[in-house]
Amino acid sequence: MITARSIALAIITTSALVLSANAQGEIRIATVDVARIINEAPDAKAKKKELDAASEAAKSKLEARGKDLQALKTKLEEQKVSAESKEAEGFREKARDFERMRADLKADLDKKYMKVNKELSDKVMGKIEAYAKTNNYDLVIDKSEKYRGPVLFGKPSADITDQILEAM
Repeated sequence: MITARSIALAIITTSALVLSANAQGEIRIATVDVARIINEAPDAKAKKKELDAASEAAKSKLEARGKDLQALKTKLEEQKVSAESKEAEGFREKARDFERMRADLKADLDKKYMKVNKELSDKVMGKIEAYAKTNNYDLVIDKSEKYRGPVLFGKPSADITDQILEAM
């Protein structure tokens, strides 16, 4: 939670940093929208397509299995099969298998998403660091609106997001 105290502390810290840097020379600060880069980078778009395809395949598989299970349930209800029968037990087993399959597919998709997100984040951070070093920036601050970074104001000229996207 952002409080007046935390803002004041950030201003004091930044002011001390700028005063210290001004004693030694000019400090160069840039802002960057990390969330935008992660979403718009060519690698991100390709990976998103892969994840969407995997998600659709899992969804299709679940829907097909769910329809089969529903058809079996309807058939058993029409035949008025007792809950203790062998057929009912087989249905319950198939329902448990279906739930396990759903949980496994969700876990696999979550794992793929986390892996892709880490790979993209690491690549973006590497590009930002390389760009900052090459262009002699002393400090780069995330200004992503989605995550409400620490930047309350920044001149558009300090924003290096487009340059990083080009480097991607």
